[in-house]
Amino acid sequence: MTPPPGALSRRQALQVGAGAAVTGLLAACTSTDTPAATSGPTSTAGAGVSSSGSTPSSASPGSVTPSADPEWVPGTPLTTPASTPPADVPAAAIQDLRSRLSGNVLSPLDASYPFTALSSNTRYLDLRPAVIARCKNEADVVTAVNWARVNGVTIAPYGGGHSYAGLSSTSGLLLDIRAMNDVTVDLAAATATVAAAALNGDVLDKTVNTPFLLPGGTCLGVGTGGLVLGGGIGYNTHWAGLTCDHLTSTRVVLASGEVVEADAGQHADLFWACRGGTGGNFGLNTSFRFQLVQAPQTVVYFRYDYRGADAATAMLAAVDSLAQTAPAGLNLSSCAQATPVGSGGPREAIDAFVRGQYVGTLDEARDLLAPFVALSPAKSALAERPFWEVQQQVWPSANPTPHSWGDWSRYTREAMPQDRVAKMVDLLSECPVRTDNSNGALWFLGWVGGDVVGKIGRTDTAYVHRGSPLLLRPTPVWETSDPSSVGQDLLDWTAAQIAIVADITPDESYQNFPNRLIPNPLQQYFGENLDRLIGVKTTYDPDNLFTNEQGIPVRS
Repeated sequence: MTPPPGALSRRQALQVGAGAAVTGLLAACTSTDTPAATSGPTSTAGAGVSSSGSTPSSASPGSVTPSADPEWVPGTPLTTPASTPPADVPAAAIQDLRSRLSGNVLSPLDASYPFTALSSNTRYLDLRPAVIARCKNEADVVTAVNWARVNGVTIAPYGGGHSYAGLSSTSGLLLDIRAMNDVTVDLAAATATVAAAALNGDVLDKTVNTPFLLPGGTCLGVGTGGLVLGGGIGYNTHWAGLTCDHLTSTRVVLASGEVVEADAGQHADLFWACRGGTGGNFGLNTSFRFQLVQAPQTVVYFRYDYRGADAATAMLAAVDSLAQTAPAGLNLSSCAQATPVGSGGPREAIDAFVRGQYVGTLDEARDLLAPFVALSPAKSALAERPFWEVQQQVWPSANPTPHSWGDWSRYTREAMPQDRVAKMVDLLSECPVRTDNSNGALWFLGWVGGDVVGKIGRTDTAYVHRGSPLLLRPTPVWETSDPSSVGQDLLDWTAAQIAIVADITPDESYQNFPNRLIPNPLQQYFGENLDRLIGVKTTYDPDNLFTNEQGIPVRS
């Protein structure tokens, strides 16, 4: 079909030098946390809440202290993958949107287009939109949605841009909502109102050193909106619950252009779906209201580091065992990573750690963590520390240099046979690529379940994975400049890791760690909630205006 006069042809798209834009990318933090040894507790002076009840001026955006528990930050240059041109949209239609939006509207021929709203996962740089609408406010979102519906252009929202599977990309209209990032905390009511694209770091800045916490994610650069819409797990989940469990209402711009408030009393089905059904399916959420949690005064921070395959196997098996019965206050995660092979061979070249925090006493923590001490760690840290000091200095992770990754997650229901854990570590020692910047790792996340998360039923919200004590996550990372065979080898390795546990774990995967290679992904993300989610989608977006490759479909 010949495009209409003035339309942007597919050949014209992305001829403006997209390669230079790659240097501005931010990669997902949770896939690049490294087994680095900690030097033990440090002390900093924390600011209190002012007499007026407001957050002190020191807690401004970007003020969070850099991590004392370093994250992996590769530093090599990148090359740009071949690009797939966006859909053709008539120039007149783009100009019409420009005339009605208070924010900027970009097409592939605009100079700033190549630098705008890029996927954080460099595997998906080749998927670029026909139009980018940089919305300043809710009215802009309504305008853009109405324009897309009239012009037959599908929509994807872009907030943090951290979708593991590049699902915040599209060949249609990309709604860049990053300007909508306000966070307002009401200390008297213990509530927070969070705009569409506010980041975890924005929320932390407004709650730090106050009496209250929103249980959030593990990376400051990730959007709170995407986090809550997919459930929301992080370092405080085991004792404080999922992020979505604290959502009390949300404003949503529907495909019709109507703006609705969804909560337990109005649009209750939509509210249910917004707690685990993921973003970009039912409309665009412009704000979220949360009930905050009382923060503890102190926590016990711990970390134990190990070296070699045998030690890693024993540590991961101990994490799996402890996760089955861990009290709510114990929040632990662990990792084993393939490192460059030295004189000790591939089994020796594995770095591993378990770390976390315990809401309780130091003596209680010592008893719970005794199995890790018995494994004779190479390095260790155990100390009672102020709660907010740990949240500021230990958990926040820096955004690493742009790279590619392909995490694949799998929930468990019971402790795994130790021989399966051993097989996973054996395969880790055989990882086909193990440089400093391109390698494989195994994560065992022990803060996804427990009594607090499990007190809500599997179908009470769209997040279905309750009752799962552990989340396994083989994590391959590689540089964008690597040959394609490097990424393929690591992806094959990841699939082989999942195959080791496929017959002893449920077919469930965390929807906020999406992967385009997962078979039957919607069933794995949503389980028995999928049919109800399809019903909500059919009611609120019957023409499938909001869509992506793993989007919830309209009922046929």
